[in-house]
Amino acid sequence: MRNGILKNRQHDPRMVYRGESASRLDNLTDAVFGIAITLLIFNLANPNSFTDLLEFTKTLPAFLISISFIILIWNEHLEFSEIYSLHDTRLTVLNTVFISLVIFYVYPLRFLTLFLTNNFFRTDIKISIRGDQVPYLMIYYGFVAFALYFILYLFYQRAGQLSSELELNSFETFYTKSQKKRLLIMFVVPLISILLTLIVNNYSFIWASVAGGLTYLLYTPLILGWHHRYKKQSASFSHV
Repeated sequence: MRNGILKNRQHDPRMVYRGESASRLDNLTDAVFGIAITLLIFNLANPNSFTDLLEFTKTLPAFLISISFIILIWNEHLEFSEIYSLHDTRLTVLNTVFISLVIFYVYPLRFLTLFLTNNFFRTDIKISIRGDQVPYLMIYYGFVAFALYFILYLFYQRAGQLSSELELNSFETFYTKSQKKRLLIMFVVPLISILLTLIVNNYSFIWASVAGGLTYLLYTPLILGWHHRYKKQSASFSHV
């Protein structure tokens, strides 16, 4: 599947794509993402009656949100391995930690999305959590999100260290640094959410839950600002 997607992706002529053919490590990573999606499906209740079927249908928004997050993380890995490939011991270790976190990510992600589905779509999906436990759910999710994006940041950090071996051109060097800045945003926001939730939880678990969730709205202005700067700076590099 990865090879088919890579063949149809739009490529930047200023870059060399070193990993267009999937390695065994890439295939293993894809398999782990497939397992993660399978776990999301099989963790849903098996409908044995029409009432169960209606209850099962109510989980669709949570399932779609969960799948979207999983695909987002997978695409991050796809873009990195397409450009730099993964033929390095340290990158292999980082990739092992990364796919372990992906599997670990499934259950907190599904629990959180079911909780949000109940609150925003007024469903009555059966999940057990007290109000004073919600801030800790936000912390739990934030930690896993932070860890995943921090590992991806370390991927690009390592690629920058291997710039000579990879023979990165000037645009690729700029691209690598820019992706590090973007991923810095991606893992700092969950970290801010965790810290804010911990602080506010000393006074009110309700406001701690709200503050922890609203922190993720920072992604929109920060990523838009990064994208604007990236487009402006990348325009100075001529196309081959």
